[in-house]
Amino acid sequence: MTPLDATRRRELRLALARSYPWIDDPDVGPQAVEAGECDRCGAEARLVTTCGPTSWAALGRRCAAAVGLGGWCDGHADAAARWLTSLRALPDEADTVARLWWVATGEVRMDDTAITPLVASALPDGEAIRFPPPR
Repeated sequence: MTPLDATRRRELRLALARSYPWIDDPDVGPQAVEAGECDRCGAEARLVTTCGPTSWAALGRRCAAAVGLGGWCDGHADAAARWLTSLRALPDEADTVARLWWVATGEVRMDDTAITPLVASALPDGEAIRFPPPR
């Protein structure tokens, strides 16, 4: 495996932040959670933490919507309502963006050739990043 070097990870972070300003949200998105898949379904990226009477620590957006306010304690109900609204507003490619963010920050390692299709789907408007790098 040839993981991205620090320069290419920095380029990817910058490109994602330019295209997806929500990525900096400390409450909803890849910076709000530990990198990984939804604790409920295991199929979507974690995007929000829970504190309610559930066994799930972090949920993806579809699972958070399905669980609703039941995923949070009563003391966080107002914040949870805002978080659920924010999750509904995310673009279709939010899971891909989150996974790329974790690669860009070094939380997750992925071969640079495996990143190519993810970057193409998340940054289709020709962000100036080419994966893998020219040889």
